[in-house]
Amino acid sequence: MAADDSKDTARTESPAAEEAAEAKAADADADAAEVAAEAATETARDDAPASREAVSDQATAEEPEAAATEEPKDDAPPTDETVGEKPGADEPEADADTSADESAAGVEDEAKAGPDTEKESGQEADSETPAPVRKRRTRRVAKPKPKKPARAVKKLQPGPLQGTVVDGDGSALELVDLPAGRFGVAADVHTLHLVVRAEQAARRSGTASTRTRGEVAGSTAKLYRQKGTGRARAGSAKSPVRTGGGTVFGPRPRDYSIKVNRKVTRRALAMALSSRADTGSVFVTRGLQLDGPSTQTLDRMLEAMDIAAPVLVITQEEPVVAKSVRNLKYAETAEVADLRTEQVLRARSLVFTEKAFGAMDEA
Repeated sequence: MAADDSKDTARTESPAAEEAAEAKAADADADAAEVAAEAATETARDDAPASREAVSDQATAEEPEAAATEEPKDDAPPTDETVGEKPGADEPEADADTSADESAAGVEDEAKAGPDTEKESGQEADSETPAPVRKRRTRRVAKPKPKKPARAVKKLQPGPLQGTVVDGDGSALELVDLPAGRFGVAADVHTLHLVVRAEQAARRSGTASTRTRGEVAGSTAKLYRQKGTGRARAGSAKSPVRTGGGTVFGPRPRDYSIKVNRKVTRRALAMALSSRADTGSVFVTRGLQLDGPSTQTLDRMLEAMDIAAPVLVITQEEPVVAKSVRNLKYAETAEVADLRTEQVLRARSLVFTEKAFGAMDEA
């Protein structure tokens, strides 16, 4: 009878044990969830080693609890309560263990991924921040002195048979009419070519000369006998085929001048002057006064005029102006009486002094 009573009490106590086990499993789940949440927040702040220590601490904390729950089963002998328990009683504890393992695995994954994400964020921050730029040392170069600004020059547009009058500073004053007999003649290429060629030929001295075999000093005797020597036959040493001998058909002094009628020469000069007047390249200076030769004064005046080079400055018995121009590379001078067609065609701009312009009709 006593055995039967003990069995009944064991059966009546088994539901209470089941409820206690379920309550413990629920508490274990809640604790595991809280621990997992705290570990996740700590891994976001701390480095990977700190997260690994938290996981190890959690594992060591759970080991005594598991040992406490398992000790009665190992030490106590098997009773009717343990025998009569349903197979579903251990399932909550297994669920608690698996959930704890999963949370620990999730914490470890986050801890592993933490350094990589931190490295990536660090790389992005480095890429966003620009690298410091080194200042290069520049060699100091002497700055060129600024040139004085050119004074604005009033430009006039000359029409046909018109020239521009300028003052001593190169400023345009007014327009002047040009005589049609000198600046209104149509050009003829054949006439211009003939006169220019005659002027160039007249400058040739024609003194080139060579000696013939009769003028070379030396004997006229035969060098050696005609036959028997085995050499080529030879005569005088002054032969043109020998070194030091005479020259055949060499240059002789001569006159290269070409005769051109005076009227043709004057007409060719008028054609050349007319070609420059058609392009508005005829200028007349007024008030140009020089106490002595001054290349700088003429240079400033011509630069202020802003005309095309080369420039031909035409004077009339004005040696001071002629000496002031002859040192300029882009200009030359000529007297009205000695003015040539070739000079006018070679120059792109003509500058007459006031005295020379008045003497043009007389020339």
